[in-house]
Amino acid sequence: MPKYKKYFPWFKNNKKWVYADSSATSLKPYCVIEAINEYYEKYSTNPHNNDSSLSSYVNLKIKETRKEVASFIGVSDEKQIIFTANATESLNIIADNVCSWLKKDDEVILSFAEHSSNLLPWIEKAKTKKFKIKYAAEKETNELTEDAIIASITKKTKVISVSNASNLFGYTISISNIVKQARSINPDIIIIVDSTQFFPHHQSQLDKWDVDFFACSMHKMCGPSGVGILFGKMKYLEKMNPLKLGGGTVSSIDSDYCVNLAPIPERFEAGTPNTEGIIGSLAAIKFIKKIGIKNIEQHELELKRYFDKKIKSIPNIIYMNEKAHFPIIALNYTNINPQDLANYFGKNKIVVRGGMSCAKLSYKITDNNVGYVRISLYFYNDFSDIDRIISVLKKFKPKDIVKNII
Repeated sequence: MPKYKKYFPWFKNNKKWVYADSSATSLKPYCVIEAINEYYEKYSTNPHNNDSSLSSYVNLKIKETRKEVASFIGVSDEKQIIFTANATESLNIIADNVCSWLKKDDEVILSFAEHSSNLLPWIEKAKTKKFKIKYAAEKETNELTEDAIIASITKKTKVISVSNASNLFGYTISISNIVKQARSINPDIIIIVDSTQFFPHHQSQLDKWDVDFFACSMHKMCGPSGVGILFGKMKYLEKMNPLKLGGGTVSSIDSDYCVNLAPIPERFEAGTPNTEGIIGSLAAIKFIKKIGIKNIEQHELELKRYFDKKIKSIPNIIYMNEKAHFPIIALNYTNINPQDLANYFGKNKIVVRGGMSCAKLSYKITDNNVGYVRISLYFYNDFSDIDRIISVLKKFKPKDIVKNII
């Protein structure tokens, strides 16, 4: 198994720790940190200032990043790539505009497995717009399946907005198949993909998938925090309104105070951008491309299989998503609150997540309103990390929770 830890300073500084919370945020390699430091040390200028060679260089880097993002996710026109603060902002921009096009009794398909960022904007808008939200899910399992989504589509369905990889259960779905089936029922249906979890681990091909919108965050793919990606088809971007207006978003304001918006994508990128974050994101994409997304997929599949084999030796474990071919593990220990178990892991220098992991409606399909311990792995994890997790879990006794409380 390849040794990827050498690229990440976190492991040098935390030698006794296991990092297993990459679904929340990934670790950053040296090259990303160096790219950010280089910006601060050598350039550190506002890209809106076009009067120096320093800002020209920074603008070239931003353009290069936009082009690299487009290529990485399979988009032919980089003008359809918008930089936001995070996937949450991307999804809010999308929902705010798409909801304005909906009418009473139109249908929007979501799932109970969605992250709050792909739930709350729709729920709030439905209160005033009076469109109907339908939740697609298999009732007897915790899986979000393509069949469940397709079965929910009717002639009234105007929007499908789902994640192609669940951040709590790790189940993946084929968006291209859903698009094909959905458009056979309603050619004008709008397909929105929250790919926050999927895109760091698998190849995205947006032009081939034919999706209308796509959102993700760079901090989950070895990049800096504060950089989100919003992809939208140009035919929709052209009729959308920015959520924020300010510097860089307008071409002119005439004598009658008529505002002419800047071209796309600039009209959606108000104010000074997260310049260092965008430059760091460029380094992250180049790093991931060098490792190879297919190599990452294979590495993580081996990790998941190894964990599946090892966990069978531990009694009292409720393993919720063994069938998922994704490096997210959701489990509980019988009669133990997952937050207590996550805290136990933390005391043993293993970083995991306990609770609902922002999938607040997942209890609708699992009858579990307290959540799970989520162990989320990335390509820098190895078999030794899993051995540590298994070893600590084997030593766990319910009385340990009492000791922690005392």
